[in-house]
Amino acid sequence: MSGAVAAHAAYNGSGTQGLAVTNKIHDDDGDVMSVFWNKNDTTRQLLYGSSIIEIPASGSGGNLGAGGNQNFTVNNDIDALGDLYLQISTSGISSSVTLSSLDLLKCIKRVEFMVGTQVWQTLEAEDIIGLNMTEMSEDAFESFTLAMTGGFASHGKRNTVTTDDTKGELSVATSGNITGVLRIPALSRSYGPRFAKYTDISENSYLLAAAPHQTVKIRVYMVTSPKFGGAAAPTSLSFNLKLFGQCIVMCNEEREQMKAMPMGLPKRLKMTQNTNKVFTWDGTTVPMSCTLDLDHFSLYASHIILVVTNTGTSITNSSIDTVELKLNSSSFSGTLDGALLTGSAADALGLFSNGFFIGSANYADNYYVFPLASLAYGGSSVPLNRFDNIRMDVSVALSGTGNFTLSATCVGETTALYKGGAASLAMY
Repeated sequence: MSGAVAAHAAYNGSGTQGLAVTNKIHDDDGDVMSVFWNKNDTTRQLLYGSSIIEIPASGSGGNLGAGGNQNFTVNNDIDALGDLYLQISTSGISSSVTLSSLDLLKCIKRVEFMVGTQVWQTLEAEDIIGLNMTEMSEDAFESFTLAMTGGFASHGKRNTVTTDDTKGELSVATSGNITGVLRIPALSRSYGPRFAKYTDISENSYLLAAAPHQTVKIRVYMVTSPKFGGAAAPTSLSFNLKLFGQCIVMCNEEREQMKAMPMGLPKRLKMTQNTNKVFTWDGTTVPMSCTLDLDHFSLYASHIILVVTNTGTSITNSSIDTVELKLNSSSFSGTLDGALLTGSAADALGLFSNGFFIGSANYADNYYVFPLASLAYGGSSVPLNRFDNIRMDVSVALSGTGNFTLSATCVGETTALYKGGAASLAMY
């Protein structure tokens, strides 16, 4: 008997198989679905078109120095704005310099998503790294890390990447200008499985068509004192920024219907909030207890991403030992070990736990995911705006002396209301 016939030969309508399948098209027990002809073949989507185009810069046209900022204004002739990509190119590198892990990205202080005059979302450098680390596939994150470490010359040639085992960092030496492209994990970024089926495709875009009376801008701030390989970058260093976006055009009927909704159009958006605090280690207490005040976190949150960054030159091997979250002084899930909040917690939420492995060594920073829900952006998320007091107690294990920064990125959703030609954040 052919193996393909075994399931048919064993079918008698009972047991688990009887609950899962039937051999009758008109079955009285419930809905019956074919795997050969199903909703992917019968569902129609409203027509739309998409292309990645450059979003024009204003003012200096994308050229700026350390400590500067640049606005990019989205044209109002598109209907929706999806994924955003920022290309960073340097100017002024004419002698040999060495970059360490993600130095090019760390030249960016923050990225803001603005609607009208209001800042809807602020992404710090730690937010960008943490979100990409947990939401990018392994190959995409590796490419992102290489690009942001100076892995590409300005003309596109790959630079040689080496490793520094004493610091646990990647190292790229160059005597010319570099370039790299990063995906900005803003509220407009679509989050979903790769190669999704037809009926599972959705766009998490910002809807310009439903708010034509407001201008959308993306503002990029550069740090005042960029560093390459731990040392001050060349004084002649400047940056050329280009922003690209997934620009979508709807069909006329959908566009007009969005504008005509009398009660407005509510849409859930992917959103983040950030806090960070600098601590001074006395060089003796291991692990050191740290407390973060998270009272301003107000999202419908599914997880919090934590990272420890060394600002003291002599601090090495910083990591998180334990974490406890308290909502109105009540412990959310007791004390969780840092080891649990890496791969295991990320996998439980449907996220990635990326590293940058060469041989047996991981050259990526340690990011920790504290779960608030069963799945990222899921229905079991916690509305943090309902709690008056939110504290996170973190014990940090490190060696050396000096200062370190503990950063927390709250990840979840909020709701925007498109009404009367304008958009506003309606609720958290």
